[in-house]
Amino acid sequence: MTQQWRGVVNAVLYGVQFSDTLGPEEVSRVSTALLTGPLGALTLDEKYGALVAALESNEELDTVVRIKHSESELRDFLGRVVAELDGRRPWTEPAFRELPLSEWTRFSGFAPVARVDLAWPAIQGPLRRMLKKPAGDDRYWLLLRMRSGTEVALVWPGWAGESATALLADQVIPARNVVEEVLGATALTPSNISIINR
Repeated sequence: MTQQWRGVVNAVLYGVQFSDTLGPEEVSRVSTALLTGPLGALTLDEKYGALVAALESNEELDTVVRIKHSESELRDFLGRVVAELDGRRPWTEPAFRELPLSEWTRFSGFAPVARVDLAWPAIQGPLRRMLKKPAGDDRYWLLLRMRSGTEVALVWPGWAGESATALLADQVIPARNVVEEVLGATALTPSNISIINR
């Protein structure tokens, strides 16, 4: 668990490293970022649990970033972040969560449900995520679990010799449902996506 909480604490510290004070505004900003933004493939409960574990540890918290605040100030700040997270329950799961790239082979058998007429790296802006090239494949992938539980992959190039990105999903799920959820969760627009009739 130490490795996990260190990663979360370091991410929080990077976000406040230039802050002169760790007051209520910073607590609110960091809490909102933890509730709404990605942090690897961690769930909200995992991010929260990591902060609690860090506070319960006897280890020095700031071993990497080295912010200008003392250890006691940092512990007080993280304690207030945890309290604010508790106060903002029940949490709404984010629209999607990124899955580990190592799972890409699990998606390689999924059929394309839609064509996104944006190439890598242009598609990364509307997705607010990076597509990455996994070991063992020459294409770029992004794997997501949507709020509904639907798992999808975006892969570029989606087709040999073309610059479009394929949206892959399990064939059991209606393509229209998948596309609507992806559109609602990203800055992609309907003009970017064409459903593939199966």
